[in-house]
Amino acid sequence: MKIKIAESDREKRELDRLLWEVLWRPLDLPRGVRRSFGLRRPETELVALDQGRVIGGLVAYQLAEHEFEIRHLAVHDDYQGRSLGRLLVEELIKEISQDAVVWVQAYARNTSLGFFARLGFVPGGGLVEHEDFTRHGIKFQKMWLVVPPIA
Repeated sequence: MKIKIAESDREKRELDRLLWEVLWRPLDLPRGVRRSFGLRRPETELVALDQGRVIGGLVAYQLAEHEFEIRHLAVHDDYQGRSLGRLLVEELIKEISQDAVVWVQAYARNTSLGFFARLGFVPGGGLVEHEDFTRHGIKFQKMWLVVPPIA
């Protein structure tokens, strides 16, 4: 298994398909819904590959010079429970680490609060609702991770 920045069009298409299949298809959201959740900011797309196949992925945006947001994180059902999500977040931190403190935020689904807490994220506000998710019992908690400067 390898984790890296998505470079080829094929990797980016497979990442997009994986995000839809894991995050939005079970909620009956349309295939192109990812575009409506995007930001007009610099974007980092990471993929976890197994024999060239995308089995996990993470999309993060740079909000400001030292501030980033994990917008989407998904692991194929067959690979869950193998620390892929943690490895994707760790790879993002390596990619964005600077000689200054970096803040990483995520709007964690209520179903993934424990995952982010185990990685050191702390709550940073109340629960956030989005109509496409609330009807499925999903709310979001803004969470923060402070990444110290690289030595």
